Amino acid sequence: MKERLFNLLKLLVALGLLYWLFRKLEDPTKLWQQIANANKLLLLLGAACYASAVAISALKWGVLLNAIEVNVTPGRLLAYQWIAEFFNNFLPAQVGGDVMRGYALAVDTQRAAVAAASILIDRFIGLAVFMVAAACASLAMLLWGRPNGAMFTGDALFSLRLITLGSVAVAVLLCGMLIALLSRRLKQLVEWLLAHLPLSARLLPIWHKLADAFNAYRYAYRALLLSALGSILIVLLTSINIWLIARSITPDAISLAEVLAINPMIVFVALVVPLSPGGLGVRQGAFYATFLLIGASGTLGFAVGLLQQCIGYVVSLPGGLLWVRGRTKPTVTEPTVLPSKTPVGSR
Repeated sequence: MKERLFNLLKLLVALGLLYWLFRKLEDPTKLWQQIANANKLLLLLGAACYASAVAISALKWGVLLNAIEVNVTPGRLLAYQWIAEFFNNFLPAQVGGDVMRGYALAVDTQRAAVAAASILIDRFIGLAVFMVAAACASLAMLLWGRPNGAMFTGDALFSLRLITLGSVAVAVLLCGMLIALLSRRLKQLVEWLLAHLPLSARLLPIWHKLADAFNAYRYAYRALLLSALGSILIVLLTSINIWLIARSITPDAISLAEVLAINPMIVFVALVVPLSPGGLGVRQGAFYATFLLIGASGTLGFAVGLLQQCIGYVVSLPGGLLWVRGRTKPTVTEPTVLPSKTPVGSR
């Protein structure tokens, strides 16, 4: 009963945020006209970009798993990723999806530490690439203006500078965290700290497994590079998705470069503010605010956010069907022993 009440509360928060944003629009009736008259072909192309991004997410995760000799068929990876996408859209934040795909992999391979390490590495690489893309796009617009040659001025210029600085800062932080996960010295420090805790006898064996799993990526340069390249494709596809949705409503209202600058911010806000299922309400608020930051219409941003949320629901539905029908029984090859790239005593 408590869980049901909590889920109901999250839904009410989402609806409350949507209503509050709707009341802030200059012309609320215009919103429904924009959505109803949107170009359906462009929306379909946007949905195709969204689905392609989900598929690439599965394949780049597979590259990281293959690097440590965990062999999972592409079909299973796609199933895991679509189930994760379903939970991303119907649970608070994207952490729910990561938990589900990690759990599915752990059940199949009986290697929970490896599953956790691969997902953490995958997540940090993806977020770091997103923020680097935002920093590059916003810096380019600061230097050369919009694609039509118009320069940013006033509040828009100030907002763009904030986006640039914030993107650079978060990108550096995420890259630092990724390096820390692969750092042997940091693992030694964590092990020393855990050894002085009351529950060290239970915590240290778990940490040793995680440390070995992370160590396996220390020299997997090719896999890390391919994962980063896959993340770049995902940034482009998800940005094109937003750009196509915006064009379906108001052509030439926002450029692809501007979307590249704000897309990572929207993803980041939805990730760190888990107030509602799938970020409903929070995402639309992020769209509304970021569109205003770059000088576009808040109403357009709100409409784009609603349409993208609907596309996400539709595209992720196969993941819900896979989860309900229980198509996640082990069909992977026999797992091999995880090779340790560094001596056990050098954690």
